[in-house]
Amino acid sequence: MSLMTATRFAPPRREASADADAPQKPVISPAKAVRPAARPPVAQTKPVARQPEPLRAERPERSDRTDRTEPQAAWLSGQNTGLPRKSVNRQQLLRELDGFQRQQFASEARKTVMDVSAREIESIVTIAAKLRGRYLAKLLDAGTSGRGPVTEGEMREIARCREMYEEARRGVDELKQALEQGEIVLQGMENS
Repeated sequence: MSLMTATRFAPPRREASADADAPQKPVISPAKAVRPAARPPVAQTKPVARQPEPLRAERPERSDRTDRTEPQAAWLSGQNTGLPRKSVNRQQLLRELDGFQRQQFASEARKTVMDVSAREIESIVTIAAKLRGRYLAKLLDAGTSGRGPVTEGEMREIARCREMYEEARRGVDELKQALEQGEIVLQGMENS
């Protein structure tokens, strides 16, 4: 680049003055000037400091607490059995909770699932079997000799097939358990 070209495109020199240290504002031609829209001032609010909930280790001991007004659950207090209970130990609590859970699962399943046929159960088992077959085929395809390394996309597809099969298998197991416990009744099946 010649000296003439460099001086031609260089910014014009300014004379040293008292304003030299002050920041310079860009010069905009009046044709290109755009007035900014007037915005109403926004009030700055300071965030309110919330008191964090104390950690479990920092909470007062149970014997120190005075708010013992929490009602006990009906299944725990013996209201359904007619037996008065003042307190229970850990094993009793777990046994009662397990019984309550079974009762609630059975009750909700009976309310929600109605008129189940053996054909529906068979179709679910068939779907699980097909998903298992697809998973095994994908797995064997990946291990075929003579191929290069398994790609990341192939591994994702194998994992997806496995997840689908496992979910269907869990569903079949849950159906078996519900049938065994009487939560679901098949049409034409005797209750025994």
